[in-house]
Amino acid sequence: MSQYVALPAYLPDQSPISGALTRAENVYAAADGYRPVGSIATLSDALPGDFAGGASVISTIGTSTMLVGTASQLLRFSDGSWPVLAGGLTAGRWHFAQFGDHVVAVNGGQTRAVDLNLGTSAVLAGAPTGRSIAVVGDFVVIGQADGDLLKVQWSAFNDHTGWTPGVNQSGYQPMLTGGEVMGLAGGEVGVILQRQRIVRMERTGDGEDAFSFAEVTPNVGCASKGSVVQAGRSIYFLSDRGFMALDDGQSIKPIGNEKVDRSFQAAVSRDEYEAIFAAIDPQNTLVLWCLPGNPGTIWCYNWVLDRWSTFRLAVKGIFSGFTASTTLEALDALYPSVDALPFSLDDQRFSGGAPRLYAVDGANRIGTFTGPNLAAAIDQGFVALAEEQRARVQSVMPVGDMTDGVTLQLDCRMRLGDAAKLTEAAMLRPSGVLPVRASGRYVAARWHIAAGIEWNYFQGARFAFESGGAR
Repeated sequence: MSQYVALPAYLPDQSPISGALTRAENVYAAADGYRPVGSIATLSDALPGDFAGGASVISTIGTSTMLVGTASQLLRFSDGSWPVLAGGLTAGRWHFAQFGDHVVAVNGGQTRAVDLNLGTSAVLAGAPTGRSIAVVGDFVVIGQADGDLLKVQWSAFNDHTGWTPGVNQSGYQPMLTGGEVMGLAGGEVGVILQRQRIVRMERTGDGEDAFSFAEVTPNVGCASKGSVVQAGRSIYFLSDRGFMALDDGQSIKPIGNEKVDRSFQAAVSRDEYEAIFAAIDPQNTLVLWCLPGNPGTIWCYNWVLDRWSTFRLAVKGIFSGFTASTTLEALDALYPSVDALPFSLDDQRFSGGAPRLYAVDGANRIGTFTGPNLAAAIDQGFVALAEEQRARVQSVMPVGDMTDGVTLQLDCRMRLGDAAKLTEAAMLRPSGVLPVRASGRYVAARWHIAAGIEWNYFQGARFAFESGGAR
């Protein structure tokens, strides 16, 4: 007899008898199973300090700029190195918001503006300090303005340099209920994420009162400043109840309930919540929450498939951005002669701008998940192959494009409460089969794919077995 068992969703919060995956490490969910995660392929020199936030933006002339902050410096990426835009700083996590050809950067110290075309940075005169930032309509909005945990302040209309309240619609709002302002999200409508509630921020068209404020929910708030991330009109964040999605600034959906929330809370203490970085991978429709470490862990959620997985590797942080523009100096190194250029100098491939997820490795070098595949581990919960009878498993055939580096352990039990009884399968044969001799009423497969093995998909496995008695 044979039975095909597809790889189901990763649901570590559910009981093992559900058959769901209890481990999905260094893979991400796809419509037809799971795909591998590459190691971090670095593209830069090491930062002069620990990573404390990054952004990559595109100017109105189409060139992209990457900005990264450390505890004491604001840096710009240029051909693999890090020219310093500002030094001697003392503050915390960096947050960035693009406004035309400028990026406004906050880190709790003096707010700075970066001119994307000139590649320069300066203190933004008159602007408050802040811990979060967003662009709402034609206004720059700063959270925890001037150190006030409850204050939200916005710039003048269509002017990121104007911050005098009452002048050209600039103003502020104390959020007297709901607790500390934890984060902001922008767009045509703004969202203020507080510790105990969420508030919509909408334009009024009134010159004196530029915004109105409406409570979305009084009983769900944000528990981690670094967990707030936005994809289109959806906002993702970590609450005391678990991972949440806020759609269109109105509808809250728990995305981790009975899936990963309990497992996350058991693995991460609340003292570590402020160490979290969040980012979007638009190419693969993924939201990622990273807890740095060596190794660190990244919780990965596919918002289209509503499925989870994890990455485990040495990582300092993550951020979303675009591919970098190629400078004339870099082109000169690649093509010593202008005549050798295969494309014109204004070709779009030199301006960058393709969406990209960036990661910071353990040595503080920026890179992408495009290196050799990381070692992958997939553990499935128990399935009853022969209904109420014992299944004597003879071989297992993984359904994927792996040709080497695959190992399998089977945990076969008569009762779910019995001690684990692990049986190692033989090496993968040229026929694609893993021979094994194991028996039990309940069977759980534990897969491992070695690092560096080239593969693209893993859908499930076909079990060959004989049904036996009930004892």
